[in-house]
Amino acid sequence: MRSRFNIYLIGDKNFFKDENSYLEALGECFYNGVEAFQLRQKDISVNDFLKLGEKVKLILKKYPDVRFFVNDRVDAALTLEADGVHLNIDSIPVKAVKEKIKNLKIFYSSHSLEEAIKAEKDGADFITFSPVYKTKNQEFQQGLDMLKRVICFVKIPVFALGGINETNISEVKRAGCRYIAVQSGILKQKDIGKTVKTLINMLSSK
Repeated sequence: MRSRFNIYLIGDKNFFKDENSYLEALGECFYNGVEAFQLRQKDISVNDFLKLGEKVKLILKKYPDVRFFVNDRVDAALTLEADGVHLNIDSIPVKAVKEKIKNLKIFYSSHSLEEAIKAEKDGADFITFSPVYKTKNQEFQQGLDMLKRVICFVKIPVFALGGINETNISEVKRAGCRYIAVQSGILKQKDIGKTVKTLINMLSSK
């Protein structure tokens, strides 16, 4: 199974001085080719999350091909009429969601080969595997060899997550991965549009 998008942007407005700057940055990402986005904001109320989601949806009206995912909350995903939800080990089980809501696409956050295999078996459409590299918040890293193993054992798209940026994307590709999930590697860059284009070109090149 192939995904029609290969960059999955994970958004957090705390990278920016204010909400408007965040929304402008998202618009720039979509304009330059990002085709899948996860709204992730764990430090606000559900009502504020929904309000933020509606603002994102206004931007997405200009980009109807962008897939819109919501972090963790199935109820918020349904309320916002999102394309999908991103679940983790502490969320409602993948299988339960798939049985009740047929048209909701599911990303699953995997951190081991066993988790990845189970997520696929339970019906996940995509998985992230992390952290591939060390990040500011995570000293542990899975490494490229483990990423290779996961890709070998599951058939659904595996998105490498954790410390992915322009400097290491070639290594990720050599590991057999053509899909990446990025947050700071895009949103913390000075020229966001240029970064998006560069990542897309690097992923698409042979």
